Amino acid sequence: MQSVAMIIFMLAAQLAQPAAPLPEPAPQAVVAAAPAVAKSGTPLRLMVWNEVSTRSAKPGDRFLLVLDSPVTVDGQVVIPRGTKAWGEVVAARSSGMVGRAGKLETRLLHLATPGGEVPITPATVASLADKGAGATLQIVAVTAALTPWGPFTRGNNARLKAGHIVEALLGADVAATPPAP
Repeated sequence: MQSVAMIIFMLAAQLAQPAAPLPEPAPQAVVAAAPAVAKSGTPLRLMVWNEVSTRSAKPGDRFLLVLDSPVTVDGQVVIPRGTKAWGEVVAARSSGMVGRAGKLETRLLHLATPGGEVPITPATVASLADKGAGATLQIVAVTAALTPWGPFTRGNNARLKAGHIVEALLGADVAATPPAP
């Protein structure tokens, strides 16, 4: 009986001791996905924000465009819709007498991304060039020959209307900005 009491006493002593701590699990390596990258040459759809017209524009004037649709790569938004872009008036000739149409030449400058300015180029050469109404001169020439007020008829001013869509291309690679925590 004494041996049974001794065994119970030893078991009680064992149970009273704190259990050995379990080994901590090894930390899981967190692998962050590499940010998506929009490559140079990626098509952009820009919208002219305010009208640019030969009536008031002069060389060196800058105008605002905004990204009309987001640039996504593998389902990740790299450049969000509404990102600002800038263009510049290169030459502006107002309309003239005898139906001379105005001429407006512009160029795209850059896209303002959180990572900095990214150069952009027009997708086609004619996407930002507007030379007024093509048939205006022919119609006015006929009118000038038939009516006394024909030589005093002015041509149309060239313009980029607000809301006009311009197709452009990225001029450099752009990485997606990681979301803020």
